[in-house]
Amino acid sequence: MEELLASETVERALRPLRTGESVEGTVAQVDGDEATIDLGDHPAGVVSLRDAGSHRLRVGDRVVATVVRPEGPDGRVVLSLRRARSRNWERMSDLQRSGEIVEAEVVEANRGGVVVDVGIPGFVPLSQLGSIGGIDTHDAGIPERVRTLVGTRLRLRVIEADATRDRLILSEKAATQQLRRERKAEGVATLHEGDVLDGTVASVATYGVFVDVGVTDGLVHRTEITWDKGVEPTSLVTVGQPVKVMVVGIDRERQRISLSLKRLAADPWDRYVRSVQVGETVPATVTRLMPYGAFARVADGVEGLIHVSEVSDGRSNEAAKALRVGDSFRVKIVTIDRERRRLSLSARHADRA
Repeated sequence: MEELLASETVERALRPLRTGESVEGTVAQVDGDEATIDLGDHPAGVVSLRDAGSHRLRVGDRVVATVVRPEGPDGRVVLSLRRARSRNWERMSDLQRSGEIVEAEVVEANRGGVVVDVGIPGFVPLSQLGSIGGIDTHDAGIPERVRTLVGTRLRLRVIEADATRDRLILSEKAATQQLRRERKAEGVATLHEGDVLDGTVASVATYGVFVDVGVTDGLVHRTEITWDKGVEPTSLVTVGQPVKVMVVGIDRERQRISLSLKRLAADPWDRYVRSVQVGETVPATVTRLMPYGAFARVADGVEGLIHVSEVSDGRSNEAAKALRVGDSFRVKIVTIDRERRRLSLSARHADRA
């Protein structure tokens, strides 16, 4: 394969240039009203400074030009920067319409964003840079995180291409969002409910955590993080943490994937209700107080409700007010609702047991 690629490279270098072909070279000399362009293995090229327009050529600049004549009167290749720029503007307009992602090198940074090279200069405003996070624009000078982007390559989407105003605006954020949508579409098409995947916690929100599973990312709702009802579920995971998740729902229309952490662990509810029966007295610890009663933990990940009327034989409201989170005592199991996963408990009947 390497020999084949090498032979193709040699073939391209040896064949004559064609009219209308795009070539890339380096400005070797600027003299009078023309510039000499080093085209590598091909004869040197020449471009008129008038053709360059407002683009000031300097020795060492990399340029893309269109071949006007493969061999001029002095043997040099006659080139046009203007025609190349026109083609590049057409390409940028096509990319804006299609939404296709383009990769470009950052060649300059300023307070407002970065300049990238896509054959013609393009600008990525600070508000459209997604890889550097928030920037304090009140500080003087170019932000250091923006400066470090020079020389790197960004994946961008063209959001405005106006050749008449020489205005080309690109967005890293829009490209990232599009790539994420494409990944999600791929994930929705390839994943199935019940799949178990390795992933990484990408972000944590009040309603759950987003997990990157490679082909896409999905949401683990806070109710799917742990079986334990006595802790804040989102506090159990951190960004960057490797996790194993199960696919529990796929909304193909809205391209949303629901994941679960807790379903890969044994369900403590099922285990507990198989080990006890109605009428049995068990130890319990109060975890939450409500106007209508108290929730008490009877096992790890399993809670039941002690209604205010089941606290004691005295006045129910007064007895309920006396309860505190952390109080421990024995309760009797009054009902087990397997369908709704509910336990009803009684403290006053346990006292009589």
